[in-house]
Amino acid sequence: MSSNRVAAAAVIAIAAALFAATFWFEKMPEGITRGFGAELFPRLVLGTIIALALLLALLPAASEPLARIPPMVWYSGAALILFTAIVPVIGMLPAMFAFLLALGYLWGERRHLILLSSAVLLTAAIWGIFVKGFGVQLPKGLLA
Repeated sequence: MSSNRVAAAAVIAIAAALFAATFWFEKMPEGITRGFGAELFPRLVLGTIIALALLLALLPAASEPLARIPPMVWYSGAALILFTAIVPVIGMLPAMFAFLLALGYLWGERRHLILLSSAVLLTAAIWGIFVKGFGVQLPKGLLA
C-alpha cells in the first residue's frame, strides 16, 4: 500500500470519528440557530476532508520524493496555535487583529500602512459578517 493510501486511510478514520462525534452536540433551539445547528459547519469541513483524502488515495503516488516542508509553514502553524491560546484571554477581535499583523510581518510584509489597514479591514469584515450578518457573538475573553 502506498504512503498516500496509508495517509488517506488515517485521515479518513480520524475525520469519520470526529464526524460521528457531531451527533452528540447539544441541540440548540430553532430560534437561536436560524435553521443551522452547531453540527453543520464541522460536518461540512469534515466531509470535505474525507473527500480530499479519498482523492489522495485514488490518485497515483508521486514518483519523486516530496520537498521538505519549509520552516515558514511551521512558524505559521505556531502563530495559529498562539492565536488560539490568546483568544480566550483577550477575545476574538483583538487576537485576530494581532494575529493578522504578526502573520503579515512573518510572511515578509514590511509596509506598516498595508499591514495595519489589511488587519483592520479583515477584522472589521469578519466582525460584520459574523456579528451583524449571522448574529453570532464572538468570544470576548477574560480581559473584556
